[in-house]
Amino acid sequence: MVSQLLAPAAVLTFLFGWNNSAFLIGNIRGSGTLSFRGALLTAVVGLLAGVFVEGPKMLSSLDGSLSPAASITTLGITLVASILVTLGFTSFNLPVSFTAAMVGAFLGGTYHAGLPINLGQTELVISFWFVAPLLTGVLTFLLYNGVARLVSNFGILTVDTINRVGVVVSSLAVSYSLGANNIGLIYGTANGTFAGFDDWAALVGLALLAVLGTALLGRGGVTGTVGDRMLILSPQGVLTVFVTSALVIWIGTQLAVPISIGQCVLGGMFGAAYAKSVTVVNKKLAIETVSGWVVVPVAAFVIAYFASVV
Repeated sequence: MVSQLLAPAAVLTFLFGWNNSAFLIGNIRGSGTLSFRGALLTAVVGLLAGVFVEGPKMLSSLDGSLSPAASITTLGITLVASILVTLGFTSFNLPVSFTAAMVGAFLGGTYHAGLPINLGQTELVISFWFVAPLLTGVLTFLLYNGVARLVSNFGILTVDTINRVGVVVSSLAVSYSLGANNIGLIYGTANGTFAGFDDWAALVGLALLAVLGTALLGRGGVTGTVGDRMLILSPQGVLTVFVTSALVIWIGTQLAVPISIGQCVLGGMFGAAYAKSVTVVNKKLAIETVSGWVVVPVAAFVIAYFASVV
């Protein structure tokens, strides 16, 4: 990892843990399956596994993919602009599209630097921001119906056991996918123009910083934004949303495409709600969240562009 990019990468990862605390530990905490420490341990295991096993696939997601050989200055501006946008949204208890911020900031920096932009890959990434929630919604709708039919054949104690085990498994899956895709993205950006995923100490440090952000700042606010303020789902609904969201992010990782967990979860929640015919939805929060998919990358682009001028 490039030394001058280490500090902004560390700060951004810490903020990532804060903003994504709802997905890293919120499910386990809300269900009462594990203690706060147990939820954090689950997040550590999932994040580390994802980073080490599949994080290398995100090494060139920005530099080398959206644009070739960006300068260290441009990569630094990308990280700083992402920090400012993430901090701004998180301060208002809004889940920010973390990957959209990084993509927008990178494009703003490279555009000002006059570097060529790979329009085809850029279009692929942006299209995934809209395909991901739709795909998650469809998969959740199908999976939810299957799970609902399955648990209807069991007694209440068996269903409770399935739910508790499912909470842990789904949370591990989400942490794994976020470690591979999102933290892998941060590491790849901070790795500069160097090829290779060899700084294992930095990888561990980034994963632990994400958990630290969750532990210190994730006890409220953003933790409850998605899942109890948007609409109410049954335990089976929450589990299916988390599983399908993790799957869609995993697909994005295979294509080296940055994917936002918030986008996937929102689509999955509406898929589960439709399967259960839930009509009570916090439309205001839903509109704010979807609007952020446009506002966040645009804001990051503008900040990075003018930061490059300075």
